[in-house]
Amino acid sequence: MLFSEKLKMLRKGSNLTQEELADKLNVSRQAITKWESNEGLPDIENLKQISLLFNVSIDELIKEEKEVKKEFNYFKEIEIDHTKNFDINITSIYELNILPNNKETVRVEITGSEEDYNIIFDDKYDNLDIDIKSKNNLENTINLYLPEKYIDEIELKSKIKYLNISNLSLNKLEYDGDLKYLNIKKSNGFIVLNTTRSDVEVDYDELNGSLEVNIINSVARVTIPSNTSYNTILKGIKNEFVNAKPNENAVNTIELNGLNSKLIIIEK
Repeated sequence: MLFSEKLKMLRKGSNLTQEELADKLNVSRQAITKWESNEGLPDIENLKQISLLFNVSIDELIKEEKEVKKEFNYFKEIEIDHTKNFDINITSIYELNILPNNKETVRVEITGSEEDYNIIFDDKYDNLDIDIKSKNNLENTINLYLPEKYIDEIELKSKIKYLNISNLSLNKLEYDGDLKYLNIKKSNGFIVLNTTRSDVEVDYDELNGSLEVNIINSVARVTIPSNTSYNTILKGIKNEFVNAKPNENAVNTIELNGLNSKLIIIEK
């Protein structure tokens, strides 16, 4: 994502106009327009002010995520023949992609080597435990392929920067641990995020199901297509929705639970 896109997303997520943001940064509205149009970058002092205002590091603001060809050097797989719950534990990883498999096989692919990771499958008939441990605390990319027709519920514990879920129909996926970005594409189902004390950003290409966010003293930003119909559920203490436009008759729901936290809805 380019800086211009990040700035626009952060501004809209804070319900600020370009003029209001310009006032907070003590710059002209034309400067904000220029930055959001990818016609230039702010100087270091303005970057510091933007960083403080939106509680985002300068590195996160200016770093561009580029698609690179990844070499998956190590894989391990197991065949299954009926529906299972998946209990997945992964040590710190940069990126995890959860994808469908048209075969009756659970397959784990890693950009590292066999010397870097230890993958253990523990098949308990109705449950499959998947334990992936890094031997050198490396931050690589993992592709996890699951046979969609055999997925019941998924419990995932890890520390991940990017979690990408693509082309899956899920009953329930529950995540426990630190998570920075969750991207959901062409997927549906119930997702629960227990990210506790870490801010998290969720991006849907289409909201089709329910999202529950459980956080403490943190901010969740949820990006959805404009005109999406959803209802909101607010629980916990001193929590609030920002920019929400709930429809009490909607099937899709977004829930915030925890303590002293915000969930900001961003339409794209």
